[in-house]
Amino acid sequence: MSFVRTLRAPTAASLSALGAAFALFAATATATATPRPLPFTYPAETLPKSALEVEQSVDLVPVRVAREEAAGTKSVTSIRSELQTELEYGLTDKVEIALYFAFRQAASATSPYFQFRGLKQRVRWEISDQSYWPLGLGVYGEITEYHDELEFEQKVLLSRRFGAIGVAANLWVEQEYYFQNDEWRFIYNPTAGGYYEFSPNFTLGAEYWARGRFDDADSGSTASEDARSTTKHYAGPTAMLQNEEAFISLGSYFRLDHLADSIAVGDQWGRFYARVMVGIHL
Repeated sequence: MSFVRTLRAPTAASLSALGAAFALFAATATATATPRPLPFTYPAETLPKSALEVEQSVDLVPVRVAREEAAGTKSVTSIRSELQTELEYGLTDKVEIALYFAFRQAASATSPYFQFRGLKQRVRWEISDQSYWPLGLGVYGEITEYHDELEFEQKVLLSRRFGAIGVAANLWVEQEYYFQNDEWRFIYNPTAGGYYEFSPNFTLGAEYWARGRFDDADSGSTASEDARSTTKHYAGPTAMLQNEEAFISLGSYFRLDHLADSIAVGDQWGRFYARVMVGIHL
């Protein structure tokens, strides 16, 4: 059974503290969007032909940073944030293209202010025929042009519905080139999760994702994000609210590796990672 594309109106109880924000997107027309019950994991399904959707994601990560005081350097907690605006368009019923605008606010007080990082372009192709295939299958390719690097990203998308239950996984790899250091990195970033649709407008789930490197992380790496580059594992609950024109998806992830160790100052990944996504069918 394919993922339900039609979004329906949420109940007031489901919205709770997010009610005011979600009300901005309330509508009654039929939509053909692709909701994301798992914020890190793409389903195999794509937008229908000529459909247009905008998605806004915000990642919030508490990290430890250094603060200089009269008595010396002190470690304090600050928030690193990543913002990404995505415009999706269905070229056909099986092929979807998208353009991203990426922004970042680093956690340290000495870091640059809110910064436009660059652009991304990607294509998603649903290979499977939901009428005959036992598993939804798609592929995804992306090119990123940041101010300090180029990225090439590939994913195999797997998804399946069993009535109200859905599962999905992404086999995800990246190749990153940093101009200033003349350095290549080869990243793996797999994701997987499952969810249960309690009603047409409310879904709960759980999701796992990891980030690591195929190459030697200690071979002269200087960029701050992967200075401590052992594989990072995260898992946590997800929730999604949806109506006929919009969805809001939430993910709260707790880091599972090196639980006995304190988070080092300068580690940009932290112990907790939150993602909020809002999608609007245009």
